[in-house]
Amino acid sequence: MAIVTISRGSMSGGEALANCLAAKLGYPILGREVLVEAAARLGVPEEVLREKIQTSVGLIERLTTDRRVYLVALQSALADKCVSGDLIYHGNAGHFLLKDVPNVLRVRLIAPMAMRVRAVVEQQGLTPEAAEEYIRYVDQERIEWTKFVYGVDWRDPRNYDVVVNLQRISLDSACAMLSGILKTPAYATTEEVKKKLKDFALGCRVKVALVAKPICQRCRFDVRADDGMVEIYWQPGTTGASSKPPEAIEEDIRRAAKRVDGVKEVTVHSRESSSSGRAA
Repeated sequence: MAIVTISRGSMSGGEALANCLAAKLGYPILGREVLVEAAARLGVPEEVLREKIQTSVGLIERLTTDRRVYLVALQSALADKCVSGDLIYHGNAGHFLLKDVPNVLRVRLIAPMAMRVRAVVEQQGLTPEAAEEYIRYVDQERIEWTKFVYGVDWRDPRNYDVVVNLQRISLDSACAMLSGILKTPAYATTEEVKKKLKDFALGCRVKVALVAKPICQRCRFDVRADDGMVEIYWQPGTTGASSKPPEAIEEDIRRAAKRVDGVKEVTVHSRESSSSGRAA
C-alpha cells in the first residue's frame, strides 16, 4: 500500500475523501493531529504553531527563523507517522512536506464553488455571498503561502499525481478510483520503501535537533540518512551570522545530531550555496 496526501481548497471535501479511502483500505487518517504532535515536540501550544505556519506572509521577504523551526517540526512529526508506509494525510502541505518520500500518491481535489459555498454556509452560518468571499480569501492565502515557502504554485497540476474534479466525478467514484490505483504493484510497501521511509524520518528528526539549537537556527541544512549514517550539508544564514568560527559551528552540529536516537555516525560538510535553495 502507500501514503496518500490530499490537497484541496477550503471546504472541498478533502476530509470526506480521506474517510472514504480509510474505510476501503483500512489506512489510518492524519489531519490536524500532526500539528498537535509537532507542537508537543517544540513545547509550544498548538495555536502558536498553527499561527506560525498558516498566517499570511504579508510583506515579509524571507522565512523567519521561528516559522522555519515550526515547519521542520511539522515535517518531522509527519515523517514519523509515515514509517509504516500506510497513511492518508489531509492536512497542511503534505505533498510538499513529503516531496522526497517514496510511495506517495499525491492527490489534488477540486470542487465546484457552489458545493464549497454550501459547506461553509452549513458549517459557519454565513450568507452565500460571505461564504464565497471567505473561500476566495483562504484560497489566496494558501497560494501566497506555498509560493513563499516552497517556491511553487499550489494549484499547478504538475505537483500532483492525480487531479480529481468533483464537478465531473462523484466523491464515491473518486474514492473507488484512487483505491484501485493504490492496490496496484506500483504502490506496494516493499522493504526497500520501508527503509527509505525510516531514513527520511531520521533525517527529519536530525533537522529538528539542529534548528532547535540557537547557534544553528539561522543556518540552512540538507540532511541525508542511510541506516543511521547521517550526512549534513550546512550553509550559514545570510543575516545574523554567528561570531563562532565555522569549525566550532560544525562541532555543535555534529554533537546535536549524534544525540538523536538512531544516529550511528555523523559527517558534516559546509558549502557556500545549498543545492536546495529551500532546505531547512
